[in-house]
Amino acid sequence: MSAELRSLPLILLGPILRRAEEKQVCIWLACSKPLTIKAQIFLFDDLKAVDLGENQAKPVGSGITKSLRLGQHLYVALVIARPIGSASEKRFPTDELLAYDIEVVDDDSGKIMTLKDLGLLSGKNSIVYANRSVVSLPTFFLRGKNTPLNFLHGSCRKLHGKGEDCLVAANEAISSSFSDLKKRPSALFLTGDQIYADDVAGPLSQYLTQLGIKLLGWEEKINGIKKRVTETQIEERQSLVKKYAGFTSPDAGNHLLSFGEFSAMYLLAWNAENWPARFQDIATVPKEYQKKYNEQIRQLEKTRKDLPAVRRVLANIPTYMIFDDHEITDDWNITREWLENVKGSKCGKQVVANGLAAYWAFQGWGNDPALYNNDFISKIAGFLGKNGEVTETERTDFENLLWNFDNWTFRAPITPLTVVMDCRTQRHYDSLDGAPQLLSSKSFHSILQAAKETNYQKGDPIIIVLPTPVFGFLLLEALQKAAAKMTGVYKLDLETWFANESGLVNFLSFLMQSLGPRHCIFLSGDVHYGFTISAAFALLQNEHEYLHMSITQLNSSALKTTSLVKIAFISEIMGRIRQLFPWKQVVRIGWTNGLINNRLSSKSLRVKSRPTLHLHVQPRNRKRLAAQRPPDWIEARSIVKASGSIIPPLLISDNNIGLVTIDRDKIIHRFLVRKEITKDTKIHQTVVKIDHGRNELDELVSAKMHEFARERSATLYGSAT
Repeated sequence: MSAELRSLPLILLGPILRRAEEKQVCIWLACSKPLTIKAQIFLFDDLKAVDLGENQAKPVGSGITKSLRLGQHLYVALVIARPIGSASEKRFPTDELLAYDIEVVDDDSGKIMTLKDLGLLSGKNSIVYANRSVVSLPTFFLRGKNTPLNFLHGSCRKLHGKGEDCLVAANEAISSSFSDLKKRPSALFLTGDQIYADDVAGPLSQYLTQLGIKLLGWEEKINGIKKRVTETQIEERQSLVKKYAGFTSPDAGNHLLSFGEFSAMYLLAWNAENWPARFQDIATVPKEYQKKYNEQIRQLEKTRKDLPAVRRVLANIPTYMIFDDHEITDDWNITREWLENVKGSKCGKQVVANGLAAYWAFQGWGNDPALYNNDFISKIAGFLGKNGEVTETERTDFENLLWNFDNWTFRAPITPLTVVMDCRTQRHYDSLDGAPQLLSSKSFHSILQAAKETNYQKGDPIIIVLPTPVFGFLLLEALQKAAAKMTGVYKLDLETWFANESGLVNFLSFLMQSLGPRHCIFLSGDVHYGFTISAAFALLQNEHEYLHMSITQLNSSALKTTSLVKIAFISEIMGRIRQLFPWKQVVRIGWTNGLINNRLSSKSLRVKSRPTLHLHVQPRNRKRLAAQRPPDWIEARSIVKASGSIIPPLLISDNNIGLVTIDRDKIIHRFLVRKEITKDTKIHQTVVKIDHGRNELDELVSAKMHEFARERSATLYGSAT
């Protein structure tokens, strides 16, 4: 017998605080009935005055909307609250604590309920933080000029993943700095894999199917698969998705298929009220899966206990989300071959469209509502509103709408300019089965558009958020790239920036030539370990001129999916091996076989630096290369050691969430790690100085550019210049 379905709560998910800026505050909810939803924004100090017996607080902003029907018992709403006041005053205040309340009106009965009436301001489902006043409402603030930039970031959260859920550490970080806006984080970036659509726990698999059908009110038929989704058994879908969808995930035994299943997974990811009252009886599970099933139940129960804290986090901090592969399927768009196989399969095309529709509804919509026009929204709602009774043409139109949409990249309302990149649907493929360039020219245009919207000035710093680190841990990436030659790209997920250097050089060249930031911060996750890298990159313009950029790579992952084997291999083996190397920096030089920004093909010569910071290239090779032409680019990088252990680690492989502070001349990157036994939070910290002049790596790159220029002149003309 399958897991028991609970009755659905009125508020299925949320409220989740999404895009928040001076002109609008967006709050998202999912509900099981049609509702009219009103949001009101207050000054927190005004609410405290009410507690002291003064007049009722007046809202400083409000908004109202009707929920959007996606199923018989699935409605989503994005209410946008705007400032109240004259045209000149229509801005929410910055550097001041704000609060909000939600009022829902049942469209059927007319009953009105606030967050308090819904039971969300106290008890086990409370979304508010205990504070020194009587006021109990969710809070947030908009950062202005008087506070440093503090934000959280993390990725890869699997409900049955091992270890502690580090969104609980985010909960503690917000609580401990509740009214101290110089320390309280003002934004949360979730950089991918907030659900795992392929690697689904057996104890949840059939429950997700049932819940999905209950949400929609109908059972979706999956093209190409003769069985109904309700007829598939635990761990049976691996062969189905491989054969009929073209998927390559190695952990797809319970892969999500229908839009209802994708939606149900989101409901479980962020609200314990949607979970089964009990899991399926272990005796009904095939014996070969029972041990795995029991362990998954143990991890799931730990996650269930942490979900009230997760829900509280999402209600109290503006949150920005971008997808990575597991939210659709592992290896999503990893090669042109994969893309063509899946898109050419009716089953694969349908499942990917379902995943993208669910991503839009539960994550994408709130990033920037302006990206999705009424036509886009009505087509999704209209298709789902037909309850599966659609023509082949209607299904094709729906799938093409999602497959062809190319505007997932967005600008977050944060200073400095912050752009969150879609690195999955906007790729460029140099070959059929080789590693991809993770960003296409369309993606570059999105960055330019964001810069234009914010009046970006050349030389200003920039933050770019991407799922995969642009500057990764080279030792691991080099091993991965070498091993992939034997195993293929799918087994080892060969889609790092290092795997296709043309894409890397193209991207960095574009940034320097088009925007010229003096400092670029890359914010990423994906690889299931955290680290900080300081780097510099130079692009030769001619023999005596070059463009230059300082870079900081901040990486935090995973929020919840670790193992003792991974911790031992990454931290205690690979990280420690790297610490034994006699050089502090790695320097690489490259020549390109084509023009920059014209889909170049890059061949790089990897070189190393010793403590003396001299490049080690064979003199005869160096003379030959210099005689031909100087290198097109030079890169130097150094991984920053983290405090928090007796031996400072280079890599943090425990589950972690990053807490970043950017203040004047330094970037502080704290890795918050929840300890399983003690339930406390351990902090590893790295610090990178932002020099207004040039740091050691910048000077190194500059010196090497000049050195090659002198050697070339000496080779060509017989003397150094």
